[in-house]
Amino acid sequence: MTELSFLISVFSGLAKVVAHPLFYVALLLVLMQYLRQNGMERRMFGVRCTSVFEQFLRSFLFGIGGGVLATLLLTAVGAVLSPVDMIYVWVVALVLALVNVRYVCFAYAGGLLSVVSLILQALPEFAGGPAWLMTIYQDLRGLHIPELMALVAVLHLVEALLVRFQGAQAPMPVFVEGKRGRLIGGFILQKFWVIPMGAFVITGTGTGVAVPDWWPLMSLGVIGAGLTIVPVPAILGFSGAALTKTPRQTSLRTANYLLVYSVILLGLAIGSSYFAPLLWLTALFCTIAHELLILWEVREEQSGQPLYVRPLQGLKILSVLPKSPAEEIGLLSGETIVKVNGMPVNSPYELHFAINQNPAYAKLEVLTPEGEPRFASTPIYMGDHHQLGIILVPDDHARQYVRLGSISPWRWLWGRLVGGGKQAPSSYH
Repeated sequence: MTELSFLISVFSGLAKVVAHPLFYVALLLVLMQYLRQNGMERRMFGVRCTSVFEQFLRSFLFGIGGGVLATLLLTAVGAVLSPVDMIYVWVVALVLALVNVRYVCFAYAGGLLSVVSLILQALPEFAGGPAWLMTIYQDLRGLHIPELMALVAVLHLVEALLVRFQGAQAPMPVFVEGKRGRLIGGFILQKFWVIPMGAFVITGTGTGVAVPDWWPLMSLGVIGAGLTIVPVPAILGFSGAALTKTPRQTSLRTANYLLVYSVILLGLAIGSSYFAPLLWLTALFCTIAHELLILWEVREEQSGQPLYVRPLQGLKILSVLPKSPAEEIGLLSGETIVKVNGMPVNSPYELHFAINQNPAYAKLEVLTPEGEPRFASTPIYMGDHHQLGIILVPDDHARQYVRLGSISPWRWLWGRLVGGGKQAPSSYH
């Protein structure tokens, strides 16, 4: 009966998240991000490449699933969070975000705080100073490092699964400047999920949720107080650039790296709750391995050859607009249109000219990314966007493009004030 009441308590804490105001604030922030992405598409191409509603709905549903999984994982390992610890993590994360927006990740804030805590524990105890400073000092010395590292690991494990299953959906096509100064095509992969979790926290008293004898995997020797379950809404975000690989390949690569990272970190967190010398390794791994993971992905991306470049003959497709004739006949990103209505096409003008020779019908000769020829045909209706509904890789006459790179909010704001160029983030998570 204890197990049943335990599970009921867990899921009742999860259900309470729908009454939490931060849950709806987080949903609004996610919606704003997708609206911003849609606005960038319209500025670059004059058309909508993705649906804001579909993007938001998928993120919402996947986020609900991720929240349930995160709750179960946190419950299984016994990651009991301290509200005081979480306040410090959020403060440090926000400060780091002012330096670079990708540092808002808990892997940096949690790892940095854990290292500071271990250093303070290793030094002789400080006994003097203002009351507010002594409060911060004691809070940092008493940081619950294993539990905090377990939270970081679980969030990254959930993120890895979300990236694997949704990271490549509806990528945003962009034009970027290549290594040799010529414009190339690519995709920005940006996804955001609101994760509604139920998490154990310390009540400060000896009463709380009745837990079964087998629970948990982690040692609770440092807790010494009652436990309760509270709703914890969180936001996970994934951002990457697919220039030398397809969006699917890019998202799978990132998901695999995140999965390995999170499993190792979770193992270290559980181990360090029983064996204190592992705390240093766990804290350092949390931040350093996360940064090395990102740098390795960036190196892989930069060392590869761009996929979406203008071919010597024909017109390569970067993206296919939703609900367009091109989508109906199965044209795909990466394919090259060689002929239309029997006429060779090597420029957008020749493409439009060839279509206009028979404005009611278009027969296309296409090369697949593997170089295999195939044929496709479709009727053309009045009002179809760009007639076929495709975005081609850029040529030398393209005017709109983005610069990839993570920037601080201050630099972004300054760029907006002085009318600087557009910039999009390329951090991976």
